[in-house]
Amino acid sequence: MFKIQKQRFAKYTRLKLLNTETKECACIIPEFSANLNTLILTKNKKSHSIIDGDKTYDALAKNRWFKSRKLFPYPNRINNATYTFQKKTYSLPVNFPAQNHAIHGLVYNKNFEIKKTKTQAQSAEAELQYNYKKETPAYPFEFQLKIKYTLTKKGISCTTTVKNTGKEKIPMGDGWHPYFKTEGKIDNLMLKLPSKTKINVNKKMIPTGKKEIFSKFSEPAQIKKQELDTGFILPKKEGIAKTELHDKKQDIKIIIWQETGNRKYNYLQVFIPPERTSIAIEPMTCSTDAFNNKEGLIILNPNDTFSASYGICLK
Repeated sequence: MFKIQKQRFAKYTRLKLLNTETKECACIIPEFSANLNTLILTKNKKSHSIIDGDKTYDALAKNRWFKSRKLFPYPNRINNATYTFQKKTYSLPVNFPAQNHAIHGLVYNKNFEIKKTKTQAQSAEAELQYNYKKETPAYPFEFQLKIKYTLTKKGISCTTTVKNTGKEKIPMGDGWHPYFKTEGKIDNLMLKLPSKTKINVNKKMIPTGKKEIFSKFSEPAQIKKQELDTGFILPKKEGIAKTELHDKKQDIKIIIWQETGNRKYNYLQVFIPPERTSIAIEPMTCSTDAFNNKEGLIILNPNDTFSASYGICLK
């Protein structure tokens, strides 16, 4: 049986999607980027907390690593916080001053409205919505962003739907910034990536236009001391791409899947923060700086809609 509980997280509401039989759950903070802050899944009747979320309000507000934030209308960096669209040049707010970039979009701290919750015998579902009305002058467009989380016995899925509610074309890219953990350092975990095509970047982490083969994790391999803040291009065929994170000691394999194909999640960013207690595995529809280099950039016409899914399961 599934149920949805409303709890408190400091001044925010927290929605808990719960499987009462297995105690598997997903906790979402709608008022802060529809943030999936906790995910507990089970294997062989043992529970595993696999999302490294913010534990306190202060950590959430500080937003050091953009944990589980929704990245829209651009994931990753915009070079020098500047882009040109329809022959007009725009300057976005610089929120990564170390490199003078705009980073991770405009909704990573926004309040999403709870539009609908639903429970059935085999699932719990929450649909959240944010309406953008040209609040940022450097992105003078309108859109409606919906995020639907569904918890089942097979794990959790997230479907993102974006509608252009304005009268002009809009540029967009979508992404998500979750961090995964098991116990202790991630160095002993095995990683398998769905792509060997690495995006080369310069010192400011902006793509150079060159690609190279990076096959270290094309088959499961121990992470060890490998450093990663790396983008990959996935095969753009219709289907599902899977990243695997295997903890042999715990006997669990975390599967992060993403839809690929036309206007889907054809890019992946992998990042290991200095503490090395978690690893970010980020589905994205476009490359870093796509507003400028156009790699994976999606253009939505008025009333046009984008929709695609990603999710997590445990094996």
